[in-house]
Parts: sequence; C-alpha cells; structure tokens
Amino acid sequence: MSEESESSRVRGVDADLDLMFAAVEALRELASDPDSAQDSARVYDFSIRWGTLLHGRLERLAHYHRRGELAPPEQERYQSLRSELRRSLPLVRRLGLACPRVALGDAERQG
Repeated sequence: MSEESESSRVRGVDADLDLMFAAVEALRELASDPDSAQDSARVYDFSIRWGTLLHGRLERLAHYHRRGELAPPEQERYQSLRSELRRSLPLVRRLGLACPRVALGDAERQG
C-alpha cells in the first residue's frame, strides 16, 4: 500500500493495456486469414482467450477509467484501445466472438 500512496498509478494497467492491444492484433490476424477464420478449433481457442481478456482485463481497465484513477498516459492508451475495439467490432461479430461490454464511444459513459 505504501507504493499506492507514493503514486496515483494503478498497478498492472500497462500490462492490461499491452495484453488487450495484442489481443486486438491477434483478432485482426485471425480474421484476415481465411483458413484460420474458418478453422472452428482455432476460432474457439481464440474466443476463450478473448472472452477472458474482455471480462477480466478490459472490465478492470473500465473500472479504473470510470473512477478517474488512470494516469494521463494510461488514459490516452485506454481511449486508443476503445477506438481499436470499436473499429474491430465487425470482425468480432463475423467470427462470433463476445463483444465488449464496456462503452466504446468517446461520449458514452458506463454506468
């Protein structure tokens, strides 16, 4: 807790953001390869990891975002991630993956 009092940064946010950006890139790679996108086992394996990240890491990021606890650089990266997720929604739907439950629009508020 002493580290928390020394810094307003939330521990693990950068790692969460890195994992989410990597997952979005993996989603794009999977969707862009016709063979992979039609391989139900590969899509299923990806969907497990994707769902875990969405309902764990992304929800955690959204929580700290709503509370205003992200440092300015983290806030910028989180906004960029939301934009990337919004642009990736057609791929998510095409592959039948879980959609993010957090607000993805700049003006939207999660409540």
